[in-house]
Amino acid sequence: MFNSFLAGAPALLAARGAGTPGFIVGPIAKLMGIVYNWLFNFIYSFTQTGTLVLAIILFTLLVKLILFPLSYKQIKGSYRMQMLQPQLNKIRAKYAGKTDEDSQRRMAFEIQEFQRENGASMFAGCLPMLIQLPILYALYYIFNQPYEYVGVVNDVYTSITQGLLNIDAATRVEVLKPIILAKNMTVDVSVFDQVMGLVRTMSAADWNGVLTSLGQSAGELSAILAQKHSIEYFFGLNLVSFAGLRFPGVLVPICAGLTTYLSTWYMQRKQKVIMGGQEDQMAAGMTKSMNIVMPIMMGVITINVPIALGIYWTLSNLFSVIQTWGTYKVLENKEKKGELVFKDKKKKKKDEPEAPKSTIVDRNKFTNQKGAGDSGRNTKNR
Repeated sequence: MFNSFLAGAPALLAARGAGTPGFIVGPIAKLMGIVYNWLFNFIYSFTQTGTLVLAIILFTLLVKLILFPLSYKQIKGSYRMQMLQPQLNKIRAKYAGKTDEDSQRRMAFEIQEFQRENGASMFAGCLPMLIQLPILYALYYIFNQPYEYVGVVNDVYTSITQGLLNIDAATRVEVLKPIILAKNMTVDVSVFDQVMGLVRTMSAADWNGVLTSLGQSAGELSAILAQKHSIEYFFGLNLVSFAGLRFPGVLVPICAGLTTYLSTWYMQRKQKVIMGGQEDQMAAGMTKSMNIVMPIMMGVITINVPIALGIYWTLSNLFSVIQTWGTYKVLENKEKKGELVFKDKKKKKKDEPEAPKSTIVDRNKFTNQKGAGDSGRNTKNR
């Protein structure tokens, strides 16, 4: 459910248009824009080719590192739930064949109590997903309007606008009029801000038409557009435009869908290994459906968002697979060494006895400890 909600965020933005971020997403976009701008400038000092996509790679890695504590907690909670499955299955077996409402209610209560006592929750993984939601919203605006957040890109757009204004007025009107009419806009081509607004909406095809119309007089403007192209394009992909269904843009939705499948499939595979092949039929059915629906959904969504956002999602999925593999390795090694002790989330009181170092917390642990203590005192008295 939360995955579907998370995946639907970019679609909502695409449907309502870019516009401006609201009072909640706005500050997040501004903060993330500052970080992204810093990464962009750092890379731009070394290379001016593919700077946007290289900054996306570093930015994705940075986001993953920042969210790693939450992701680790999510995977550990999932690991905990998997190790509790044998005991949960025993509770279910106790009520096997009992379909009356009272029995089903008691079974649900016992399962919930057992999970609560062991600090396990089916919703342990929701927080990292919910945190990613405003990040996706913010990135949509950053990638769709890079001139608002990246200083170098804004400088390039400013230079392009000034280059158009340097053209004599009659030629400028003749060149820009078809584009303005095609976009159903009203633009005073002598006003800087209005021309800048037009420049921000112009596609590669529009610029090709402008350069063709200007001919040899487009020298200065052509050089600036070449700089814009080197920043925004990567292997023929215009990172700030929507992917669409044309090649090569359509490769991004395909990759987003495939990596979404890989990420969910790998997580499910690791869970099956921990559970020894046992799997709740209802959970298995829901997971199987999600493995089919989610990749298709993400593929369709990334058709209608900036290519840069689709690349971010693809990279995020790949990093998630690596993160899941590494985290499970750590947890499995800890379990083998007997170092993996699950404690109740609630803080223990000073006079409360320590839980035995076991993966599964016995609900009768305190009774057993008390009995052992009484036995010891009786022996001493003798």
